[in-house]
Amino acid sequence: MAATHTPTRRTRNTRTRRRTRRLPRLGGWWIAVILSVIAVARTWPLYTGAVTALIAVAAVIAVVRPRRLARPLGWATTLIHIINTYRTRMPAPGHRTLDAFLAMNPTQFEHAITALAREDRNVTYAQQVGQANDRGADVLIQVRGRRILIQCKHHQPGHNVSSETIQITNGVYRDIHHCDAAIIVTTAGFTASAIATNTMLPAPIRLVDGHALTTWANNGTPPWT
Repeated sequence: MAATHTPTRRTRNTRTRRRTRRLPRLGGWWIAVILSVIAVARTWPLYTGAVTALIAVAAVIAVVRPRRLARPLGWATTLIHIINTYRTRMPAPGHRTLDAFLAMNPTQFEHAITALAREDRNVTYAQQVGQANDRGADVLIQVRGRRILIQCKHHQPGHNVSSETIQITNGVYRDIHHCDAAIIVTTAGFTASAIATNTMLPAPIRLVDGHALTTWANNGTPPWT
């Protein structure tokens, strides 16, 4: 008589266990990524949204194939760390000296001015927009319903802003950037011809030299008030 074989019955729990895959443990580096994104958000809010979305997508995919994405995620973490290191760290009010601003590079100086603008509660929008073809605008802010252009001139003392900069800024802030006012901030000063040109304008541009900048930075009155 042939032996009979009794098939093994798979229970629902057994199938569930086989289909279930262990989720990878999230290490401490995830916390570092999140903290870095929060730190960068204050300086680059537009870029932060895109970076955060990419990290979120990568995190979901990492649950499925963590080994394959380990290296790309490591690159992303390193990139965020570099951006966060590059981010301008402003000294506390009362310790913001002209030397601190002079030690920055031009791009860091633009971010510093943006950070100063955001400290004013009346400013509802402040964004650094300076680049190769910025057309005379480094920072754009919105305060009390007014759109204001800020031109940043990171110059060494003695290299004062010329009349040409006044004329260029006056020619672009209304017609090109559709702003209500303009401000020029420099770590140096303004030439006599620049000041004379500015006084002849129907709506003079607010000029902020190195001394006025440090006063503003240390809880002084913002130049748009």
